[in-house]
Amino acid sequence: MHLTIASDYICPWCYIGMARADRLQREFELDVTWHPYELHPEFPPEGIDRAQRPPRPEGYVSRLRSLMDEAGLPFQPSQHVPNSHRALEASEFARERGAFELYHRALFDAYFGRGRDIGDIAVLKDLGSEAGLDANELGEAIESGAYAALIDQRTEQARMRGASGTPTFIFEKDGFELPIVGAQEYALFQNVAQRMGARPLAEIS
Repeated sequence: MHLTIASDYICPWCYIGMARADRLQREFELDVTWHPYELHPEFPPEGIDRAQRPPRPEGYVSRLRSLMDEAGLPFQPSQHVPNSHRALEASEFARERGAFELYHRALFDAYFGRGRDIGDIAVLKDLGSEAGLDANELGEAIESGAYAALIDQRTEQARMRGASGTPTFIFEKDGFELPIVGAQEYALFQNVAQRMGARPLAEIS
């Protein structure tokens, strides 16, 4: 079975969704592909202050913090919301060089766990260096827009497959696809995997 997850690095539910996907992979024989999906293309390149965003519902942040704690994820919300296009581009740069998994997790941790501005090329280069990538090459790729069109194309591809927001989990087996939007409770994902015939790892071992 294959699972494609359409996500954006400024989406807290995608951060939680990463923990859901990790748990699924510990339980089932499952291939996972993270697919870029730009959530807010309307943001200016420099990002926006959180105060410019519509007010969140009462209890929203405490609910997020509770879910982060439950998943063992550090959570230090920033008052700045970056434009995520550059971060998505940088992750594709890392994918082509075999370092996607490490860099992907570093981006989520940097933004949600440490409050860093992942729209800043300097921050993206620092994270790249920590992931074993050539920081200067990464910076040049972003500044030249080498991956810019790819992000737009893949965002549209995700929409065509049923992604209407982030995260969207697209379960696929034998040509059948089932998209599920949102970081739902783990039991739902577990049930879908079982019903679609994902093989439990316990049977393999």
